[in-house]
Amino acid sequence: MSFAVSTLFLFLFILPGITFKRAYLSSVFSRKLKFSGILDEVFWALFPSIIMHILSYLLLLAATSVFVLDFDLRRVLSIALLQQNNEALYGDIFVAYLLYCTFVMTVSFFAGHASRKVVRTLKLDRKLKLFRFTNEWHYLLSGEFLDFPEVPDHPEEVSFKLVNALTSVGSQQMIYIGELIHFTLSDEGGLENIVLKDAKRRLLQDDLSENRYYEIPGRYITIPYKTIVNINIRYFYLEEVTDDHGDETLL
Repeated sequence: MSFAVSTLFLFLFILPGITFKRAYLSSVFSRKLKFSGILDEVFWALFPSIIMHILSYLLLLAATSVFVLDFDLRRVLSIALLQQNNEALYGDIFVAYLLYCTFVMTVSFFAGHASRKVVRTLKLDRKLKLFRFTNEWHYLLSGEFLDFPEVPDHPEEVSFKLVNALTSVGSQQMIYIGELIHFTLSDEGGLENIVLKDAKRRLLQDDLSENRYYEIPGRYITIPYKTIVNINIRYFYLEEVTDDHGDETLL
């Protein structure tokens, strides 16, 4: 019974870390983090659990001073781990510990979402590889990768993106060109499709012909990623310029 109880308590102890991790990675472009080995996996399960337990315990202490609460975590743990022969007492203590773990997992859930928002707001995932998410298509297609330290170009804001996509359907290869206005990411960390605005297209074999592009009926076109052979992206941003007369224009 001692081994089973210890295993159960250990699982409940690290469960808040798993909850925090799942909440932190809940957005489409951040389903998982890059791990270099088993030590990273253990770290991302154990370290957040310790932090969440400390945070939750401090919250309970603060709540105890305001509300009428009768909960002593140290007493619960000491009875559960040191006096396991008393089954009736152990049952009551286990219920109290289970309620405590539920509270910790709730705190972990909201802390995970809040942490992701802080990382995204402060652009830590762009500045530091430690916080970078695995779906690089998001950074590439949104233009956020221009903020990476290793990228020489650092415009303040990308105004629009022009895409050249070479697609292959059957025996034909078609090139589409248009403004990228939307893209859909997959849960597996890849790309589902891209949406182009005011797109034109041409056959690859007509590359050297005159007036090789022709208009596509409709303003928007969706291109599935499974048909894309390669893709070229050009980023443009508006720059405000003031001339000698004080008139402001946008380039």
